[in-house]
Amino acid sequence: MRITRRQAETNKAKVVESAAALFRAKGFDHVNIADLMQAAGLTHGGFYNHFDSKDELEAEACAHIFEKSVGAVAAIADLEDSARRAEAFDAYRRSYLSARARDAEAARCPMVAFAGDVGRQPEVVREEYAAGLRRYLDAFARATGEGRSRAAAIAQFAALTGALTLARSVAAADPALSDEILAAAAAALEPAVR
Repeated sequence: MRITRRQAETNKAKVVESAAALFRAKGFDHVNIADLMQAAGLTHGGFYNHFDSKDELEAEACAHIFEKSVGAVAAIADLEDSARRAEAFDAYRRSYLSARARDAEAARCPMVAFAGDVGRQPEVVREEYAAGLRRYLDAFARATGEGRSRAAAIAQFAALTGALTLARSVAAADPALSDEILAAAAAALEPAVR
């Protein structure tokens, strides 16, 4: 039975969405095609109707995740009222360094989820990640407000991602240390966002 073009597009989108969630939770190398298709509610054999390779899907999933992340930061950056933008950016930063973000099954931030893994991936995935990171940093720099240098914005974001990565890494083994990392990062960044 043939499916419509619209159904094929819907199925492909389900696979990309499922892959994005699984890759964030387990990493690129710990998810196989059967797992991906099962998570999407589709048969294993249908994979190659949508993708030439798992690498192609990894790149598309990476782009999908960055699209959402960049969109969230760009929405803050696009606020015209500087006081509202500063307030929204502060809320974003606090959410980023929250216990909820730390304790999520999969890191919502693609940089936290993929930074340690992407360097070992095929070129198409590395390039998609780099392009997504560049777009994210562009939006993040705009969201920090006028008068802040791009270098300062990048340093601020590196502190956020580093703190969340470290806090996630010890959350189960040493919850107090994890909390301390989040609190120290939030305190250190406080003057930077005001």
